[in-house]
Amino acid sequence: MPSEKMRYIRQRMEDKPRTDIERTPLKAEIEAIFSKRNIDEDCDTIASLLSPYRKLVNSSLSQGYYTNAVTILLEVFESLTYHFVEDEHYNYFDDMYSPDYVCQDMMEVIICFIKNGNFPNAELQRLKDGLEKLKHTEAYEDYGSPFALDVWEKFFG
Repeated sequence: MPSEKMRYIRQRMEDKPRTDIERTPLKAEIEAIFSKRNIDEDCDTIASLLSPYRKLVNSSLSQGYYTNAVTILLEVFESLTYHFVEDEHYNYFDDMYSPDYVCQDMMEVIICFIKNGNFPNAELQRLKDGLEKLKHTEAYEDYGSPFALDVWEKFFG
Protein backbone atom coordinates (compact mmCIF):
# COMPACT_ATOMS: atom_id res chain seq x y z
CA MET A 1 0.00 0.00 0.00
CA PRO A 2 1.53 3.37 -1.02
CA SER A 3 2.41 5.82 1.70
CA GLU A 4 0.47 9.03 2.12
CA LYS A 5 3.41 10.97 0.70
CA MET A 6 3.51 8.81 -2.44
CA ARG A 7 -0.25 9.13 -2.96
CA TYR A 8 0.11 12.89 -2.68
CA ILE A 9 2.99 12.91 -5.18
CA ARG A 10 1.12 10.75 -7.68
CA GLN A 11 -1.95 12.95 -7.40
CA ARG A 12 0.09 16.09 -8.06
CA MET A 13 1.95 14.52 -10.99
CA GLU A 14 -1.36 13.87 -12.75
CA ASP A 15 -1.73 17.60 -13.44
CA LYS A 16 0.71 17.80 -16.33
CA PRO A 17 4.11 16.23 -15.83
CA ARG A 18 7.05 17.88 -17.52
CA THR A 19 8.71 16.04 -20.36
CA ASP A 20 11.79 18.25 -20.71
CA ILE A 21 13.58 16.85 -17.65
CA GLU A 22 14.91 13.59 -16.30
CA ARG A 23 12.29 12.23 -13.92
CA THR A 24 14.32 11.17 -10.92
CA PRO A 25 12.41 10.43 -7.70
CA LEU A 26 13.73 13.69 -6.22
CA LYS A 27 12.66 15.68 -9.27
CA ALA A 28 9.22 14.05 -9.25
CA GLU A 29 8.73 15.10 -5.63
CA ILE A 30 9.83 18.67 -6.31
CA GLU A 31 7.74 18.95 -9.46
CA ALA A 32 4.68 17.79 -7.52
CA ILE A 33 5.15 20.75 -5.18
CA PHE A 34 4.90 23.14 -8.12
CA SER A 35 1.50 21.76 -9.12
CA LYS A 36 -0.86 24.46 -10.34
CA ARG A 37 -3.21 23.40 -7.54
CA ASN A 38 -0.66 24.71 -5.05
CA ILE A 39 -0.54 28.22 -6.47
CA ASP A 40 -2.08 30.73 -4.11
CA GLU A 41 -1.39 34.27 -2.90
CA ASP A 42 2.37 34.81 -2.64
CA CYS A 43 2.73 31.07 -3.52
CA ASP A 44 2.72 30.36 0.22
CA THR A 45 1.64 26.73 -0.22
CA ILE A 46 4.56 26.04 -2.53
CA ALA A 47 6.93 27.67 -0.04
CA SER A 48 5.51 25.58 2.78
CA LEU A 49 5.94 22.40 0.78
CA LEU A 50 9.53 23.37 -0.11
CA SER A 51 10.48 23.94 3.54
CA PRO A 52 11.49 20.31 4.20
CA TYR A 53 14.07 20.65 1.42
CA ARG A 54 15.57 23.64 3.20
CA LYS A 55 15.98 21.45 6.28
CA LEU A 56 17.34 18.61 4.17
CA VAL A 57 19.99 20.87 2.61
CA ASN A 58 21.05 22.02 6.07
CA SER A 59 21.23 18.51 7.52
CA SER A 60 23.01 17.16 4.42
CA LEU A 61 25.68 19.82 4.73
CA SER A 62 26.05 19.22 8.47
CA GLN A 63 26.60 15.52 7.81
CA GLY A 64 29.08 16.13 4.99
CA TYR A 65 26.71 15.08 2.19
CA TYR A 66 27.64 17.97 -0.08
CA THR A 67 26.58 16.23 -3.29
CA ASN A 68 23.10 15.73 -1.88
CA ALA A 69 22.83 19.35 -0.73
CA VAL A 70 23.94 20.75 -4.10
CA THR A 71 21.61 18.39 -5.97
CA ILE A 72 18.61 19.42 -3.90
CA LEU A 73 19.34 23.13 -4.24
CA LEU A 74 19.82 22.92 -8.01
CA GLU A 75 16.72 20.77 -8.51
CA VAL A 76 14.56 23.15 -6.47
CA PHE A 77 15.96 26.20 -8.24
CA GLU A 78 15.51 24.62 -11.68
CA SER A 79 11.88 23.75 -10.97
CA LEU A 80 11.18 27.17 -9.49
CA THR A 81 12.75 28.85 -12.52
CA TYR A 82 10.68 26.80 -14.92
CA HIS A 83 7.37 27.16 -13.12
CA PHE A 84 7.81 30.84 -12.32
CA VAL A 85 7.41 31.53 -16.05
CA GLU A 86 5.39 28.53 -17.23
CA ASP A 87 2.72 28.87 -14.52
CA GLU A 88 3.01 32.67 -14.34
CA HIS A 89 3.87 32.83 -10.65
CA TYR A 90 4.64 36.52 -11.14
CA ASN A 91 0.87 37.12 -11.21
CA TYR A 92 0.42 35.79 -7.67
CA PHE A 93 2.48 38.17 -5.58
CA ASP A 94 3.22 41.86 -5.21
CA ASP A 95 6.14 42.26 -2.83
CA MET A 96 6.75 38.76 -1.57
CA TYR A 97 7.35 35.55 -3.52
CA SER A 98 7.43 33.10 -0.65
CA PRO A 99 9.21 30.18 -2.39
CA ASP A 100 12.21 32.38 -2.97
CA TYR A 101 12.63 32.97 0.76
CA VAL A 102 13.05 29.21 1.16
CA CYS A 103 15.59 29.28 -1.70
CA GLN A 104 17.45 32.18 -0.12
CA ASP A 105 17.72 30.26 3.14
CA MET A 106 19.17 27.26 1.29
CA MET A 107 21.60 29.49 -0.56
CA GLU A 108 22.74 31.25 2.60
CA VAL A 109 23.42 27.93 4.35
CA ILE A 110 25.51 26.70 1.44
CA ILE A 111 27.43 29.99 1.28
CA CYS A 112 28.14 29.71 5.00
CA PHE A 113 29.67 26.28 4.49
CA ILE A 114 31.70 27.57 1.54
CA LYS A 115 32.99 30.51 3.60
CA ASN A 116 34.07 28.14 6.35
CA GLY A 117 36.13 26.15 3.87
CA ASN A 118 33.95 23.09 4.35
CA PHE A 119 33.04 22.54 0.73
CA PRO A 120 34.68 20.16 -1.76
CA ASN A 121 35.98 21.84 -4.92
CA ALA A 122 34.14 19.43 -7.23
CA GLU A 123 30.77 20.24 -5.63
CA LEU A 124 31.54 23.94 -5.60
CA GLN A 125 32.22 23.80 -9.33
CA ARG A 126 29.01 21.82 -9.95
CA LEU A 127 27.10 24.43 -7.95
CA LYS A 128 28.69 27.30 -9.88
CA ASP A 129 27.93 25.63 -13.23
CA GLY A 130 24.31 24.92 -12.28
CA LEU A 131 23.69 28.44 -11.02
CA GLU A 132 25.33 29.92 -14.11
CA LYS A 133 22.84 28.05 -16.31
CA LEU A 134 19.96 29.40 -14.24
CA LYS A 135 21.17 32.97 -14.73
CA HIS A 136 20.46 32.58 -18.46
CA THR A 137 16.84 31.51 -18.09
CA GLU A 138 13.85 33.64 -18.99
CA ALA A 139 12.77 33.67 -15.35
CA TYR A 140 16.02 35.22 -14.18
CA GLU A 141 16.76 37.47 -17.13
CA ASP A 142 13.24 38.89 -17.39
CA TYR A 143 11.98 38.67 -13.80
CA GLY A 144 15.03 38.19 -11.58
CA SER A 145 13.77 34.85 -10.30
CA PRO A 146 15.04 33.00 -8.42
CA PHE A 147 15.96 36.10 -6.50
CA ALA A 148 18.30 33.95 -4.40
CA LEU A 149 20.74 34.07 -7.33
CA ASP A 150 21.39 37.67 -6.30
CA VAL A 151 22.65 36.38 -2.94
CA TRP A 152 25.06 34.15 -4.85
CA GLU A 153 26.14 37.01 -7.08
CA LYS A 154 26.90 39.21 -4.06
CA PHE A 155 28.99 36.43 -2.57
CA PHE A 156 30.92 35.54 -5.73
CA GLY A 157 30.48 38.77 -7.70
